[in-house]
Amino acid sequence: PKVLKAISVSEGTFMRQGSVTPTFAPKIDEAAGRIDIAISRGGTAPGAAGTGLLAGLVFQAVGPGSSRITVTGTAFTPSGQPLTLQLPAASSVIVK
Repeated sequence: PKVLKAISVSEGTFMRQGSVTPTFAPKIDEAAGRIDIAISRGGTAPGAAGTGLLAGLVFQAVGPGSSRITVTGTAFTPSGQPLTLQLPAASSVIVK
């Protein structure tokens, strides 16, 4: 939070496959420098497959330094079985 400030979170297209309207609930915790996002396709919707954008994040530089953006997540099948996610990390260097 001393280097980057989360400004906004927007829904990606991945969970909208098959014309499904998912629930999308982002929460930005500025003090902790954390963003939580809950996405669900609902119990009767078929699963989404392949690769795609889950969410878009916009940050504002607030101070000099480097910052690592770590992405973690948990996903489940409609029957409740856990899925493996491949979520990339990113880093930034802010020079003022």
